[in-house]
Amino acid sequence: MASRSAYTLIEVMLVMLVMVILTSLAASPLMQSWRDQRTGSATEDVRAILAGTRILALDRDETWQFVFEPGGTHYLRVPLTVSVENASDGSANRGKYSGTLPSDIKFGQSSAGAASTVSSELLTGLTDAGELSGVSWSAPVLFYSDGTSSEAKMEIVDGYGNSREISVRDLTGGVTVKEGASLQAAL
Repeated sequence: MASRSAYTLIEVMLVMLVMVILTSLAASPLMQSWRDQRTGSATEDVRAILAGTRILALDRDETWQFVFEPGGTHYLRVPLTVSVENASDGSANRGKYSGTLPSDIKFGQSSAGAASTVSSELLTGLTDAGELSGVSWSAPVLFYSDGTSSEAKMEIVDGYGNSREISVRDLTGGVTVKEGASLQAAL
């Protein structure tokens, strides 16, 4: 009796087919988990900037604002006004921040209201000031020196329908994140 030392083409193709099926079954949940993680990470970055803006307003004893680009990727933290005493000693640019979400993640609509502009004086000192001057911003979320803020909600959405809602409470200035919420129905 002859012994068999190799696999037939049919056996190899059958094993390959089983591997492809198993890989496709595992890939979908892994990709969804990866997209959720990216959206969550981008949301956490924005939440941290919002919370930091409240702390900055308390420390500097002045009103600071956070604005974002509805339907876009840019966001910005700047003082509400240019302070004369800070402008003279060079500290006016400390605390200013501009950020960008990953290209496949965008800000949704906002409950904060109509679009606004940010003066070029407030953008001074930011590396991307030229690009930011042409952006149509959301209404500002204001953080006051007493720890309060204006109330606001914003949504961060990726291209696959994953979303997070960020809320800012007016009385405390606290920032919270809710997963999978949609502001579109509320607006």
